[in-house]
Amino acid sequence: MTITFVCRSAKVSKKDGLTPLELYVIIKGKRRFVSLNRKIDQKLFNPKKQIVRGDPQTNEYIEAVRMKCYSLETEMLKRGLLFTVDTFVYAFKHGIRQNSISVYALFDNFMEKQLEKEEVGLITHAIYVKYRCTIRYCKEAMQTDKMLSELTTSDMEDIYTYMLHQMSNNSAICYMRKLKTILIYAISQGYISSNPLTFKLHKDKVKKEPLTLEEVRRIRTKELGSRSLENIRDLFILQCYTGLAFRDMSCLSEKDIEIDKDGKEWIVKERIKTGVLAFIPILPVVKEILVKHNYHLPTLTNQKYNSYLKEIQELCGIKKTLHSHLARHTCGTLLLNAGVDMLTVSKVLGHSSTKTTEMVYAKLLPETIMKRVEEVSDKLM
Repeated sequence: MTITFVCRSAKVSKKDGLTPLELYVIIKGKRRFVSLNRKIDQKLFNPKKQIVRGDPQTNEYIEAVRMKCYSLETEMLKRGLLFTVDTFVYAFKHGIRQNSISVYALFDNFMEKQLEKEEVGLITHAIYVKYRCTIRYCKEAMQTDKMLSELTTSDMEDIYTYMLHQMSNNSAICYMRKLKTILIYAISQGYISSNPLTFKLHKDKVKKEPLTLEEVRRIRTKELGSRSLENIRDLFILQCYTGLAFRDMSCLSEKDIEIDKDGKEWIVKERIKTGVLAFIPILPVVKEILVKHNYHLPTLTNQKYNSYLKEIQELCGIKKTLHSHLARHTCGTLLLNAGVDMLTVSKVLGHSSTKTTEMVYAKLLPETIMKRVEEVSDKLM
């Protein structure tokens, strides 16, 4: 632990010209400023010697705070408590509490464990990022740290409400379930005895209607009159014919292209979300797009991508809302409706189980239903 006392020029009071004295703490590379109950004339402060000229009372105060900091460090380590910048700052302000840590400290502890798991392959990077995003939303909702033992169901409801203002209900629930996992970890470590997240989370039923082949062709052939939109259209069509998720497509490169013994080209790529390998035959339309962009597809954020897709949707007269995941959903459904077997489609989409493919993508389009019924109509008479 490193501690210094600072006076920041940006905090000089216009009223009296004095500057707040602050404690600057560094623990394991993480830093925090802690406000102290003192204001001084910045011109009299010597940052190297850490004293205020002509003010012995404040100098005694500085030394007392320094001794308090080292005493807290010793006591926390002696008790075997988690020692991070967050736990230290909380202990400095509120005192040490045995068998409990602050919420922010729990987050730090939990993420250290997840990083270790990711490094040995127990979780994917995508899962690690999900936890990191969950913690970011929680901190934004909470605004300030507090002891984990003081968390209530009301706090959980406040976090959930905050998330609902940032995203859809289903997305919020995904993050809340990650938070619940973190709290279960806290219980397993003995930091708390019960989970404050007690209310049930119900996802909304979302109707996922894929594009028809006619709609895909309409998008492919429409004159868009803009190179930017044409580039976005290329990405979307490539997704429709490969089933690549947006993140997987964003990092697609020539190293992901393999040629088999018959000279056929494949995209063989590990999915970021699941770590499962996807085996995707490169159809002519996909080859055309890859060559057009020299195997370096345009890059942009998913949010911007979906925004452009709304423009393409209007230009093409498509009533369904175009977004990146709709293309993947369309690919799986079109392949199944074209007669490709479930196992093959599962391999193309990079699913770990055909159950996922069947549950999410196995939806027969109206024309497929009619065709199959007509094929057995004689047997029904």
